[in-house]
Order: sequence, then C-alpha cells, then structure tokens
Amino acid sequence: MGYMHKIETLNKDDGFTFLELMIVVGIIGVLVTIAVLSFAFSISASKKTACSANIKTIRKQLHTYYTSYREYPPSLQDMVPEYIDSEKCLSCPDSGEAYVYDDETGEVYCPYHDGE
Repeated sequence: MGYMHKIETLNKDDGFTFLELMIVVGIIGVLVTIAVLSFAFSISASKKTACSANIKTIRKQLHTYYTSYREYPPSLQDMVPEYIDSEKCLSCPDSGEAYVYDDETGEVYCPYHDGE
C-alpha cells in the first residue's frame, strides 16, 4: 500500500499545469513579435540607406557626365551602362519608384524618401 501512495504522489508532481504552459506560450509569442518587428524595421532602414547610396552615386556620375559633355544627359537612362552599371540603380529599392531627374539643373531625388 505504501508503494501505491508513492506512485500517485510522483504522478501529481510531474509535468506542467495548463496555466504554466499558456504563460510560456505567451512569453514566446511576445518575443517572436518583437523579433519580427525589429527585423522588418532593419530591412526598411537598409533599403533607405541603399536609396541614399544610389542617389549619391547618380549625382557623382552626373557631375562626371557634365564635366565631359558640358551639359546634363536628357535622361538618367542615357547614363547606362557607361556611367551607371544598371537601370536597377535608377529607382528606389524601397518603393520601386523611378528617381525624379531635372535635365536642366542635373538635380535628382527620390520622391518616396524626399520628405523624410
């Protein structure tokens, strides 16, 4: 009889309660949400940085073009491939919108990030 009492006691103490499991699942859910939001923010920030780098490169190449021809190109596409490697660099990596270019002044900017 003493042996049966010991088995019953062991069974009651082993394992987790439903409440404990729900608390652990809730904590894991919060941690996953924080990680996903952080990852999404870092991707957006890196795309904005890539956009700024594209604009800087285009401006430098416009200056080089102007130095060679004493005028700005009629469009940014006219600079590919001699001055700019690919047309992919002529649009914002974040929004996909083409950069706005003024062939009179040589100004170029991103309409998506211009207000930021």
